[in-house]
Amino acid sequence: MLFSKIMVPYDGSEHAKSALEYAKSLAEALPDARLDVVHAIPSGVMGLDELGTHGSLDGVPLGMTEYAQYSGVVQPVLDQAREKVVANLGGALEALGDRAEVHVVAGTSTVAALLRHAQTSGCDLIVMGRRGLGAIRGMIGSVSYGILHGTDVPVLTVK
Repeated sequence: MLFSKIMVPYDGSEHAKSALEYAKSLAEALPDARLDVVHAIPSGVMGLDELGTHGSLDGVPLGMTEYAQYSGVVQPVLDQAREKVVANLGGALEALGDRAEVHVVAGTSTVAALLRHAQTSGCDLIVMGRRGLGAIRGMIGSVSYGILHGTDVPVLTVK
């Protein structure tokens, strides 16, 4: 099989929606392929730095050493974000059934979180929009640039 695990970074932008449609068509053509739609949240956006931890290490706030404490703060934020992403997707993943999953991950940056997910989940192709919601101008966004330069996995950018 050419690709077995396709990751689509998703922020709700038009470029991300185009990338998702392209990745879905690839997954539909490869009957054993799985699709991971991944939304990443930088840890500072989650308000973790306001807890008096003054920073984080790979998405884990400094000073939060127990997993239960970390999970109690972070997991509700991730769950709420996942609900929003699923609502934004509507029925876009229905055709793939259980071969498609939505993930929300946290990290020190969007790029770091996405790269970690790609590595730990065994993605063998990343299909992503050239620019996302944060893009101002230019040929390629900073997240796309970071992914392209941070992985050995093939990356397909979509307009």
